[in-house]
Amino acid sequence: MNVNKLDEFKEQNVILKNRKSLELSGVNKLESMNPNEFVVFTVLGKMIIKGKDLEMQALDIDNGHLSISGNVNSMEYLDKLDTKDKKGLFSKLFK
Repeated sequence: MNVNKLDEFKEQNVILKNRKSLELSGVNKLESMNPNEFVVFTVLGKMIIKGKDLEMQALDIDNGHLSISGNVNSMEYLDKLDTKDKKGLFSKLFK
């Protein structure tokens, strides 16, 4: 697995066709999967894909590619990309 190569570019493509076919690039790791949920680590953060009858069609970690079929209901990133500025709203207002 060449995670450094993938992390270097920080690029990810998400292609969803008719909510039935999902293609992801920039995949570092598939943490878990079941027919209702996939948990994936990508170069842009942790991603949760939810749906019904989800099925992995292809996984190529070396090239960072994942294909999923089924009824996709939602995709969500859990990690924030920009962790440089950890100050809250009030600390910015009251300098």
